[in-house]
Amino acid sequence: MPSSAALSESVEEYLEAIRKLGKTVEGVSTTRLARHMDVKPASVTGMLRRLSHLGLVTYRRYRDIALTPAGEQRANEVIRRHRLAERLLTDVLGVPLDEVHDEACRLEHAVSPALEGRLARVLGGPQKCPHGHPLDADAEDESLSLLDAPLNRSLMVVRLENETSEVVRYLTERKLLPGARVKVKAREPLDGSVVLEVAGDRQLLGPQIADGVRVRSARR
Repeated sequence: MPSSAALSESVEEYLEAIRKLGKTVEGVSTTRLARHMDVKPASVTGMLRRLSHLGLVTYRRYRDIALTPAGEQRANEVIRRHRLAERLLTDVLGVPLDEVHDEACRLEHAVSPALEGRLARVLGGPQKCPHGHPLDADAEDESLSLLDAPLNRSLMVVRLENETSEVVRYLTERKLLPGARVKVKAREPLDGSVVLEVAGDRQLLGPQIADGVRVRSARR
């Protein structure tokens, strides 16, 4: 692994992004990775060559990109530090939920393994980040998207996939944060919007936002 701090942060950001995109149906491509990282495709190609040389990814031009076991381990470590940093920001420092993701992106690279352990103990051994993601990135997931959830069943919001400030602020205003009880009342046939009942009120979510809200049965 390169010794420069700036390069190390860049490596970690790429590993985190590759893991995230790798869990989607579309998979990881140079184009998708460039869009996600907001850089030019040529920059992605150069970094992929470095990551391949470091033994962290498997990469061939015009083929899918995948993490090696070492790359997967490193990505999971970064994700855990990120989610612990989010807990620190919300639970101790009182940072609003719509701001914690970007702040945690900066903090995650400064947390050493020793500090990570201390942080987890001080926070009481949390199992999830404030957005509902498990600290263990490989934890089993039995949740459903609001797009796939059954109608007229009592459901609980367990996770927000989209952590951008705009989306989190939008969902906060509509009381659709982890722990909220909801029911899917209907789905609009033309545009796929979801009609919800939340705290006695009706809410309408567009399909892209609804797809990022994960729920499970509230009776469990």
